[in-house]
Parts: sequence; structure tokens; C-alpha cells
Amino acid sequence: EHLERLKNAGGAEVERPFIVHRTMADPRFLDPTLEPNDRQPGWCYLGDPETVNTGPVGLARFSTLRAWLSQWSPDHSQADAETCSARIRCPLLVIENTADDAVPTSHPECVFKAAGSPDKTFLRIENATHYYRDQPQQQAEVVGAIQAWLSRTL
Repeated sequence: EHLERLKNAGGAEVERPFIVHRTMADPRFLDPTLEPNDRQPGWCYLGDPETVNTGPVGLARFSTLRAWLSQWSPDHSQADAETCSARIRCPLLVIENTADDAVPTSHPECVFKAAGSPDKTFLRIENATHYYRDQPQQQAEVVGAIQAWLSRTL
């Protein structure tokens, strides 16, 4: 409605920016019994969840009306992994890091199950966090697995 009002006003303003607070307010970061994996309780990939939620920067901290609708709106989002995955027809490699401190375990599983590709592979990297920071063994494992998958697939 607001975008329509801006458009109908005929002025130069066609968009409205805004700040989004507490974008990392996911109870899974605090309660390891919710979608359990090997992640560190009370932690997310950006650091302490409380600090991240109240600080000046963070995931999707700044947005616009159009960007919000496209990314986050339940009614208008273009970012629905399950729906989009069903359209994948090429070979697919989905990787789950068992200590991922950003992506809940349900997300890679959902993408893999929904994928329309007949050639799909699911891989778990044990004790790997989201960015493999200070995890040379897990980094080497995932790089080797990706290289092997690419060699088989391409």
C-alpha cells in the first residue's frame, strides 16, 4: 500500500528505506534442543546473539519496502528455497555442516528433499561451523568432497 501511495504521489520518492532490528532473534541460537546439532549454544555465526541483535550491523539490518517484500514477506517473497529447489534439474550437491551456527539442520534437508534433480547428493561435514573458521581439517574435507563431486559430475 505504501509503495502504491509513493508511486501515485508522482514525486521523486519511489522507495522507503528502514532499519530492521533483531534479525538474528532465532531461539535455536540459545536453545540447543531446538533442531539439535553440534553447534555451540548461545552463539551464532556473527557472534553473541544478544550483541548481534542490538548492534548497528547484522543480517538484513537495512532494507527497503521492495527488498523486504521480495526477501522476507510470507505473501510476496521470491526466496522460498523449497519451492525453488523443486525446479532444480541439474546435478545438485547439498552440504550440511553439523556444527553450523547459521543454518538450521532443517534447511539443507528441506532443499535436498524438495530438489527436482534426479542426480543429487547430500553430504555432512562433521563438527564444521558455517564458515569453517579455524577448522582446517573440515575445510580440507569439504574442499576434497566438492572436488570429487565435481570430477564425477562434470
